[in-house]
Amino acid sequence: MNEQNRYSELQVNGPRWSRTTLLLIAVGTILSIMLLLIALWLGVGRVHSESKEAAAAIANEKNASAQEIDLANSLREKTVDYVLEKEEIPAYSYAQVQAMDMSVPSGVSVEDLKLVTKHKLVGTEETLYQLEQEYDLNCLFLLAIASHESAYGTAQFRPNNVCGYGGKGFSSVNECLETVGRALANSYLSPSGAYYKGNTIAAVNRTYAADGAWNVKVANKVTYFYQVISENHNAQLEKLK
Repeated sequence: MNEQNRYSELQVNGPRWSRTTLLLIAVGTILSIMLLLIALWLGVGRVHSESKEAAAAIANEKNASAQEIDLANSLREKTVDYVLEKEEIPAYSYAQVQAMDMSVPSGVSVEDLKLVTKHKLVGTEETLYQLEQEYDLNCLFLLAIASHESAYGTAQFRPNNVCGYGGKGFSSVNECLETVGRALANSYLSPSGAYYKGNTIAAVNRTYAADGAWNVKVANKVTYFYQVISENHNAQLEKLK
């Protein structure tokens, strides 16, 4: 084949090959663009979905935080209400204590009693509290008698006799308190009691102790107990404000 024919053949076949190639390139390009668009669409959808999930998580967290705050506020309000209820135990004056009916329970708690017991009377709080629940008796009155008669249990003329009651000893301080608490309620503070002269400390003094100033000393201690307990309640309330 001469050079002229070969050149003519290239001229004829050359453009035909170029169109095929261009068609393939065009198809490939279109497919690539379509795949890219599909990928972008899927990516946007996933981002949107993740955004919704994140927004929902944030909303749930906010709701949980709000619920926790509501619960905390509710607990705080209930605690304040409880302390306010307990604040019904005021700091009575000496004159008010002297006029007080000692057969009426004081309303103090075991924790309150722990504030005013000392020395060998520490550990008797539960017994004092239970005696007030069981009998018509102000347990602070009984505690005041024990505190005065035995200097808070440190001076006992008979073993464990911290109330100066009778001439015998007891197996424990708690047994003494139980015996004297029962006697006060049934014999000294009850109108049907053998030693009843009235419900005040001064009235009990007439048959319980020979010392005419006994009621003054005991009433001073009862006054002190009320003041300490009341001050503690006020301090606890201040912490919650």
